[in-house]
Amino acid sequence: MPKVTFLPANVTVEVPAGETVIRAAMKAGVHINASCGGAGVCGKCRVFVEEGEAEGEPLPEGGFKACTLTPKTDLVIRVPVESEVDRRALLRPIGKVATSWLEARGPAEFPLAPILKKYYLELDPPSLENNLPDFPRLETALLAELAKEGVQAQKLDLDWRLLKKLPYVLRKKDFKLTATVFKEDPWPYLLEVEAGDERARFWAVAVDVGTTTVCVQLLDLVSGEVLAETSDYNPQISYGEDVISRIEYARREGALQILQEKILSCLRRLIEELGAQKGVSPQDISFISVAGNTVMSHFLLGLEPRFLRETPYVPVTTRFPYLPADELGLPGGRKARVFLAPCVASYVGGDIVAGVVAAGIAREEPLSLFIDIGTNGEIVVGNQDFLACAACSAGPAFEGGGIKCGMRATLGAIEAVHIDPVTLEPMILTIGNKKPKGICGSGIISLLANLFLEGVIDQSGKYRRDLKHPRIREGRDGYEYVLVWGKDSATGEDIVFTEADIDNLIRAKGAMFAGYQTLLESVGLEINMVERVILAGNFGSFLDLEQAITIGLLPDLPRERFYFIGNASLLGARLAAFSAEAVKEMERVANMMTHFELSAHPGYMDYYVSALFLPHTNIDLFPTVKELLAGREGS
Repeated sequence: MPKVTFLPANVTVEVPAGETVIRAAMKAGVHINASCGGAGVCGKCRVFVEEGEAEGEPLPEGGFKACTLTPKTDLVIRVPVESEVDRRALLRPIGKVATSWLEARGPAEFPLAPILKKYYLELDPPSLENNLPDFPRLETALLAELAKEGVQAQKLDLDWRLLKKLPYVLRKKDFKLTATVFKEDPWPYLLEVEAGDERARFWAVAVDVGTTTVCVQLLDLVSGEVLAETSDYNPQISYGEDVISRIEYARREGALQILQEKILSCLRRLIEELGAQKGVSPQDISFISVAGNTVMSHFLLGLEPRFLRETPYVPVTTRFPYLPADELGLPGGRKARVFLAPCVASYVGGDIVAGVVAAGIAREEPLSLFIDIGTNGEIVVGNQDFLACAACSAGPAFEGGGIKCGMRATLGAIEAVHIDPVTLEPMILTIGNKKPKGICGSGIISLLANLFLEGVIDQSGKYRRDLKHPRIREGRDGYEYVLVWGKDSATGEDIVFTEADIDNLIRAKGAMFAGYQTLLESVGLEINMVERVILAGNFGSFLDLEQAITIGLLPDLPRERFYFIGNASLLGARLAAFSAEAVKEMERVANMMTHFELSAHPGYMDYYVSALFLPHTNIDLFPTVKELLAGREGS
């Protein structure tokens, strides 16, 4: 079998005859951009053959599509810099225009009362007069403690294997012990027994499993503190940038198990990393609280995802049982429980439910619009009286997908742009202040807003043909703006923004805005009635509010109504770890949400078509943008 060596990772893997380089990369754990999941249509998976012979489809700008490239001999493949994944970019500081929800209001408040609890007991040792067996002796004492808390139970459930260690634990500290109890209906469940008083050693983990990133926090269940936090890219991105690509990949034999193991191994690694930082053994974790979209939740449990994307879009389940951690191979063993936030529909998942709970929308009177912008943008509108939700198929443009020089937000990605109104020359900022490799979502929005405001493009997103400027030219894919010349880029090639890129972005923002209008209309409301707009997710944290309104991605409302909450999914998962009441609130919120299928709404397409302009066909919906444009025309 031929061997393929990948540079700069310097990883070598053997591949069977006829296997593509992209499959070899997946096997080797080497990331190559592949927005289409290896279907051969995105052109993102460019690689260069440094040594050896291969057959494949060449790209006009040089290199080959990795999804078509098959080795004829041993190969040395160079993966270009735009495919590199560097988790340091996830830790960059947030710069915002909107007010921080957490600074202004704080997260929703729930009592520190986890669904698991440790009880310290001092039992009477057995004697000839009191020779009750070991477990009934412990059970009687625990039921008495639970009764003091209002938990009326007649018995305790437990894993029979716990009985093997029980007599030794009881006698190690003269019948002084700590018992961990899971307050599950209908009977409490005894999870663990430890000799002596171990109540202070009580830890949990909160997890946000995103399509692109995975975020994990180590929690102290005694103090209610976050001890440490880390994040990394979801390793499943090597199998498709978006959930649809991954669902399609999962149809292949053995692929679902690969996707499941990728995310589980990532969680194990991140939990072990946090434990090492704080001297906490991963096996001492008692609770793992997870929030993720419906597709990610299915992948995590290895559930069949294919029917999520086929009409009528039915998931296997939207409610998940508590699972012993060892059944998923996660830290904590049989004594730890894994909780997954409940979902609502195929594309409105536990991450949104967790976020709504974290924001406290369902417990307050003001009418709120909760927005999580991404490949599958989710929106929720409501208050304490009702909640309505929907998903918008925005596509991958906000994460750099479908954009010629687009990339995810990693080191070297252009994240902010300013264009001089006189010279039309750009000023750019990159993540990590590195040489530019491409442009990420926040930079794409920034660039589009600047091009529009400076009159380089018209309302339909077309470059003005009458402007004579070296950066505005007709390229291989039509008219484009050269943002970075090749001599200044990390790739050695021009970084450009094409009319096709603009069209993709306009369609993405149009889907989001049409979603707001349609969902609000479905419940008899209009956009101007919204009292609060809450922006969630990592992308929302780096979004420039004025620029997002300028292009028509966000409604033109008074700016004091906008808030950003950051990773609301992780925040909700943390609340669920700390409080059984937050878990119940998630269940209540999920049941409270009415899901609307936008594509089935008769007015959605009309709203969508109207939104395919900058900022909108009806400029009166954007009064501040209208005023700004009028002022610039006058000057």
